[in-house]
Amino acid sequence: MPPAWLVPVLIAGVMASMVAAERIWPASQARPEWGANALAYVLTLAGQLVRGTLPAVATAAAIAHFGGGLIDLAQWPFWAGATAWLITMDLGEYLFHRAQHSIPFLWAMHSLHHSDRGLNFLTAQRHFWLEPAIKSVTVWLVPALLLRPTPAILALYVVISLYHFVVHANLRLGFGPLSWALNAPRYHRLHHSRDPAHYNTNFASLLPIFDVLSGAYRAPRAGEYPATGLEEAVQRHWELIVWPVRRWIPFRRASVKAT
Repeated sequence: MPPAWLVPVLIAGVMASMVAAERIWPASQARPEWGANALAYVLTLAGQLVRGTLPAVATAAAIAHFGGGLIDLAQWPFWAGATAWLITMDLGEYLFHRAQHSIPFLWAMHSLHHSDRGLNFLTAQRHFWLEPAIKSVTVWLVPALLLRPTPAILALYVVISLYHFVVHANLRLGFGPLSWALNAPRYHRLHHSRDPAHYNTNFASLLPIFDVLSGAYRAPRAGEYPATGLEEAVQRHWELIVWPVRRWIPFRRASVKAT
């Protein structure tokens, strides 16, 4: 396993790179919602600490420690085990994402992610703080019950997961005719688009092949960088704490009228 300090250093490096890249090669001039995105990230991390759990890697590691996982990936070549873990995890993420757009109470939370009108790399962390708790007993639990990854496989998956910052970045980066092979900012921007023509497309987390197989694949056209976000945006930062039920809070309407 890599030293504990390595992941924060990698995250900081990726973030710094994305800030520079978005300034040099932006897909849109929309103003980033840095404050809301950063606070959502902090709330998510705080929620994980309060629960005493960590994301997918900790869930898998805990199950493996207690002998879980029907298939021991340590018996496989490293590349095969890492590929199997990546595909299984990404399929789980894909199915959960589709559920977030289909099941009302999940969409009530996930809509926070889609409310960002200034899509940028930090939108990758703009999620309602309760979502990791749900994923830890669904899409992160099931793969860990099926597969027993090695510490090296889990470490590699952590590093690969940093690519989500790139996927959400405000960049013109795309892979053209190979857009079906790996997610990219141009491809994923269509998923966040405000244009109804792009609704229910490009749900992929890392591997768009799942969109191809499910019929949700939509290749970005040349020069296609649509506006993103929802009609209802974050009005006050405290809404991040109560996002799914914010409409039920009486004093919210008064505060919005006062602006």
